[in-house]
Amino acid sequence: MKTSANVVLFEGINKVGLGTARLKECEPTEIVTETVYTTVSPGTELRTLAGHYGAAEKFPFIPGYSSVGRVTAVGENAAGWRVGDLVSSRNPSPFEGTHSMWGGQASHQVLSTLGEDRPVLLPSGAEPLDYVMAEVASISLRGAEAAAPKAGETAVVIGQGVIGALSAAWLGAHGCRVIVVDIEDSRLERALRNGAAYAVSPKEPDALNRILTICNGGADIVVEASGSTPGVEVAFKLLRKKPQNYAKEYKVEPIRFYGGDWPRLVFQANYLEPLFWKPDGCLPGEAALVITPRDRGVEERQRVVEHIRAGRLKSQDFVDRIFPWRDAPAAYAGLLEHKIFSAVIDWKGGE
Repeated sequence: MKTSANVVLFEGINKVGLGTARLKECEPTEIVTETVYTTVSPGTELRTLAGHYGAAEKFPFIPGYSSVGRVTAVGENAAGWRVGDLVSSRNPSPFEGTHSMWGGQASHQVLSTLGEDRPVLLPSGAEPLDYVMAEVASISLRGAEAAAPKAGETAVVIGQGVIGALSAAWLGAHGCRVIVVDIEDSRLERALRNGAAYAVSPKEPDALNRILTICNGGADIVVEASGSTPGVEVAFKLLRKKPQNYAKEYKVEPIRFYGGDWPRLVFQANYLEPLFWKPDGCLPGEAALVITPRDRGVEERQRVVEHIRAGRLKSQDFVDRIFPWRDAPAAYAGLLEHKIFSAVIDWKGGE
């Protein structure tokens, strides 16, 4: 069995290097994989690189949680797994003597086949690059599905980073008319290529009213994926109102007017600072459904794999640059400097 792995190391605040780490022994219910590709999570990984989420006390550590790899060894009680299987995985078992958050940026990994972190088997003969976004895409799928989108509804997605872009794709796949908002023109152009109906920049004159005009009064679903306070403030303003709110006369309808059909606001980003708002001043009418997904489960991960297999999602639509593993520090530098949209690390030949 392979005893060590090449790894990406976060050595300090905004300092990225390469190193090696010792693999733990493969337990009976674990498997060992040789990594083919990893995806850099621009949100979680860059924030840990900045020392957030408790990372400041863990430097140096191995970041990352999204991998595609091939099985090279199988524990005696890892029933059903075979050498040669291609898997999408998250959160490998910790390396010996090295901190991990969450240890995915490595050439080899030991994975538990039990619990929420168990890998997902990819289709036989699959092209690994086709599934490279599976782990990240499952996060946005959870939020989109929680909003119960219906064909013909209008959805606004604020922020077109990777999570926002994937959220827009999932809502579009459900038949929604999708409007995207981002300050970077290149991200808006990408969203339009990927099927968004409209794209609006906050830099445009009277941008809020422009979005409301496109929505024809308000959106059925708003996804806040910018992670910013201005994004949150705008999100509340975009939720659709009950029809009687447009009338001139004051009228109190029954609270069950909507029959459960409230507008939905999905917080699909993480926020470093607390957010505050006045509930009776920011919601349209009298209610909205607020959804705050925090992770993805095995079910979402498996569904994303099936969506990719069936051609309903193409990972490469969301891949900007592929970097050889030895150039991983340059990938993080490009993301920090906003020179690239997303980064995939190629670990082939990563001995």
